[in-house]
Amino acid sequence: MKRYPPGTVVAAGALVWRVRNGQLQVLAVHRPRYDDWSWPKGKLDPGETLPACAIREVAEETGKQIVLGQPLPTLRYPIAGDKTKVVKYWAAKVASKETGPIRARPPYPKIDKSEIDRSAWLTIDEAARRITFKDDLRPLEALVTAYENERLETHAFIIARHARAKRRKAWHRSDITRPITKRGQERARQLVPLFAAFGAARITSSPAERTMATIRPYAEASGIEVKTYERLTEPGHAEKPLATAKLLQKMLDKDVARVICVHRPTLPTIIEMVRAATRWYTRGALPRSNPYLPAGGVLVAHVQATDSGSRVVAVESHGLQVPL
Repeated sequence: MKRYPPGTVVAAGALVWRVRNGQLQVLAVHRPRYDDWSWPKGKLDPGETLPACAIREVAEETGKQIVLGQPLPTLRYPIAGDKTKVVKYWAAKVASKETGPIRARPPYPKIDKSEIDRSAWLTIDEAARRITFKDDLRPLEALVTAYENERLETHAFIIARHARAKRRKAWHRSDITRPITKRGQERARQLVPLFAAFGAARITSSPAERTMATIRPYAEASGIEVKTYERLTEPGHAEKPLATAKLLQKMLDKDVARVICVHRPTLPTIIEMVRAATRWYTRGALPRSNPYLPAGGVLVAHVQATDSGSRVVAVESHGLQVPL
């Protein structure tokens, strides 16, 4: 996670969208304390990832469970006490069923009517009139642009590098059994709401213990079975990198949200495969230098499935948490 300057208040939220009668609609909330209309959002809790914060805040303010889509423009503005508020937004849709990703989330409290007393689905024209602060229309403009260009409907292709493992020199058994550290276990637990936020409905991993231990907390929380492939192990990738690339491309082309837990040596192959699917309009940037992701780091590619193959419309990375 990015380290913000002192005095920065970090928050996250979402523009929840749907299409009704051929019209794009977005979900807005009313705060009685300020008598204003805005998007559901709220401050980051200690140790929380930004995507998990967005999911929690939407649930607490609207009562709706959502799945995050592509990132939208981040807003920055001054607030009281000479502080700056930074609000990260995503496009999002209401989750349709009590799926595994939803089960992996903690229970959220009921809506506090003193904080949010109303919510409403608004057309784009209605939102432009009703949203109180005009800066809040910036993420809406990006949402509308994606919709008009038929790039709003996406699924997440999540690449997770396994959490910190015990050093090779300190492990005298088979490398495939090398475990993650206590710090790695903590990161693995932290990844559960992150994967759930993007609706990961498939779990794929190398069979090595350090990758399985990283993904296991999410598998247990969601009830989703982990599918393993030898081609995702370090030796499997080293022996036949093209076969690994073909396997990953096949997964990328599937129209379903997925998380894949891999090793550091596999990342160059994955990054180049995702890079080939990016376009001039792709938002965000892929990591540029090895090791691409830190231990426990996550790359999320937002993929649009088309008849001519998969296109990545946005990318984002989530590293380790830092103190606020």
